[in-house]
Amino acid sequence: MSIEQEAADKRRDPPRPAHPPALNVPGAVLATIVLLGLVHAVRTFVLGPAADDRLVFDLAFIPGCYETDCVGIYGRAAGAGFWTPLTHAFLHGDWAHFGLNAVWLLAFGTPVARRIGARRYVLFSVAGALAGAGLFFLVNPALMEPVIGASGVVSALMGGACRFAFGASRQFGESASEVPLLPIGRALADRTVLVFILVFFATNLATATSFGSFISGGSAIAWEAHLGGFAFGFLCFGPFDRRRAA
Repeated sequence: MSIEQEAADKRRDPPRPAHPPALNVPGAVLATIVLLGLVHAVRTFVLGPAADDRLVFDLAFIPGCYETDCVGIYGRAAGAGFWTPLTHAFLHGDWAHFGLNAVWLLAFGTPVARRIGARRYVLFSVAGALAGAGLFFLVNPALMEPVIGASGVVSALMGGACRFAFGASRQFGESASEVPLLPIGRALADRTVLVFILVFFATNLATATSFGSFISGGSAIAWEAHLGGFAFGFLCFGPFDRRRAA
């Protein structure tokens, strides 16, 4: 067979594209969701009420315990003040709370993890949890109620995704992992990004009212942690990004 004939056959029969996997989600994101689900399953099906209450008290973020001696008075684990700004993100109030965060993790953790890789995704998520707890503490330094949930992490992922996934400069069909990172000023000038930010902040501020208690079934929503995580993700995504800014 001549070279010309072989080339003609290739033009007539182009190679078939590989089929994408049925579940095209980064392993780090799936591992996060599985870990959170396992923690809640153990609390729900393995631990009794007393053991679960003790676990929540030792792992939840309680701002007032930095002023009150929760170790001496209530028997809280020594050193809880160091790890609870992170470990509170592993706990959820119920399966609905976990499921909602799992959906948002899939939606926003996927593009972020694809762009920055598994290791940076984990570091970014940890920092988001700390940022959410930090702002919550600044607003409620004496609160003695436990704060739980991965909403600070999810909000940080949302904020980070705003810097590259929503901009009008992204071309149709272009992967979010390939577009340049928008500088903060240009992101704020982008209509799509700005509308998303305004809706996010308006929704979270609404949860601070009685309406927020109504939609959550009477449970308090840690909107401060949401805003803290989002602000961190939006403002500080650059150092975690592996691509150059636009």
